[in-house]
Amino acid sequence: MSTKAKHLAAKPNKPHKQKSRTPVIIAIVTVIVIALLILFLFTPVLDGLKPGKQLHLKIGHSKFDYPPLHYYDNGKLVGFDIELAQAAAEIMGAEIEFVPINWSEAAEALESGDVDMLWGGLERASLDEQIVKFTKSYLQANIVLLMPGDRDYSKLQDLQGLSICALNFTPAFSYLQAYNRDVIKSKRSFTPPEYQALLNSLSSGEFDCMITDINFASFFLKQNSGESYAMSDVVIGASYAIGVLADEPKLFDRLQSALDELQANGTVDTLREKWIGS
Repeated sequence: MSTKAKHLAAKPNKPHKQKSRTPVIIAIVTVIVIALLILFLFTPVLDGLKPGKQLHLKIGHSKFDYPPLHYYDNGKLVGFDIELAQAAAEIMGAEIEFVPINWSEAAEALESGDVDMLWGGLERASLDEQIVKFTKSYLQANIVLLMPGDRDYSKLQDLQGLSICALNFTPAFSYLQAYNRDVIKSKRSFTPPEYQALLNSLSSGEFDCMITDINFASFFLKQNSGESYAMSDVVIGASYAIGVLADEPKLFDRLQSALDELQANGTVDTLREKWIGS
């Protein structure tokens, strides 16, 4: 064998260098994690409910007392809306958690997932319906005037030159703000739960009358039947509905179905009689 041939035979073959698969695996895992995270964050409440797992709903309500819809009595949350929500949850097969929120930030609380629905003294016109989908009205909330028994105001025009009060963060207060400011002599609002202070100011003559919804007025007259107060006829028509995120159609349909059943079987009327008196 020649020297050249021996040299070639003795030279070992270089192994082929394989490319590392690590970056590819990391990329695939990253994509999967991101996809699962997006699915978790944006899957609607009911779509994420597994068989045999109870639905948990967070119900947002104003952090301020607003009787007879919701208020604390000896440390316990009670009221018309509270019992109605509990009855609806039973039909829906859900457990519920009541979450007090700033009513002025209600839409943000719903969008962020802090709450699943808004329930308690909410009017359709109060929030953007592109964000919040409202159920059918479940309670009339017509605006009336509450006044000392020796007064007789029956319409908004009667308020010219008078001092008017209203509970803040309520539809009635919004109407008061929107009303012609030049017509009303002075306005002052009490932030709930100071409604008793407001009523004391009304009875003392500091204010001529209070603008409120018929439910609060009826509840108050029922609780103070021995005192001299009067309620006007309806001055502005209004009603309350429940708000659900517009992107939650299944939750909305399930809630509306429960409310329809409660209307049909008389539960809504029974609770209205219990808490409002009419």
